[in-house]
Amino acid sequence: MQRQLRSISPTQLRTYDTCPLQYRMRYLERVPTTDSPASLVGQAVHAALERNFLEKRHSGYDLDLDEASEIYDDVWASRLPPGAASGASADDFEEAYASGQSVLELYLKEVAPRVIPHLIEHRFRFDIPGVQVQLVGTVDLIDRNGVVIDHKTSWRAYPETYPDQDLQLLCYAIGYGVFRAGSRIRPGNLPAPFFIPEVRVDVLVREDRPFIQQLTATYDREDLDRFAARATDIVVGIETARFDPFWQAPNRAEDPQVCRRCSYARICDASLVRDALLEDGRQDGNQEEQR
Repeated sequence: MQRQLRSISPTQLRTYDTCPLQYRMRYLERVPTTDSPASLVGQAVHAALERNFLEKRHSGYDLDLDEASEIYDDVWASRLPPGAASGASADDFEEAYASGQSVLELYLKEVAPRVIPHLIEHRFRFDIPGVQVQLVGTVDLIDRNGVVIDHKTSWRAYPETYPDQDLQLLCYAIGYGVFRAGSRIRPGNLPAPFFIPEVRVDVLVREDRPFIQQLTATYDREDLDRFAARATDIVVGIETARFDPFWQAPNRAEDPQVCRRCSYARICDASLVRDALLEDGRQDGNQEEQR
């Protein structure tokens, strides 16, 4: 039976673009997952920065470290998986917690003071050309100069090409471009390229010596046409129930790192790393029993 979409989010587009099978498990089957150390850090840092810029928009000042740390701690405590503080993965969560705190402190000290927020959690919607589906999403932050800023946390620096390749980031730029263009956009069309803002990704890198990586990009007509074509393919894929694992698609390599970043890597029959992860888990369990 064909599934008719009415709307889709940038995260859903990106998930399907990463792996159609992951999309099915997450959005259709709603397979439950628990937060990993990395995802928990991302949520806690995001919450602290969101509150910081919301407050700064009104007061003109960033939060002090104690206030930001309290928000970080609240999110961490509320979402920490049961048993994570004492099980085999306790060291991973403890290390992630500390590294997240360190990189949050660094960002508030070195980057946040230079950011003057204009819009925070800005909602947008626009029509995807060629299909009767709206894209609906939220931009984290837009500064006074109209730059769309997205925040990421990572153990390693991102590739320099990330802003040019990330479908979600391009959605954010188009979404704000639609807002800027207003009624000058014809129904079913995307904004002209001169309405599309510059984007910046601030990557909070949680290495032993944390640092902030900033990647910028601008988009042109070719990028907008690429987005329209890819988004249309994704909508058609969802509506016609094409949910094969990513590595079965044409011109896609069997990249184990895609599976390692997936929340379903341990339970997915098509995972390229499931056996290795399960074996690591058994070894961790054996070591825990011997302590």
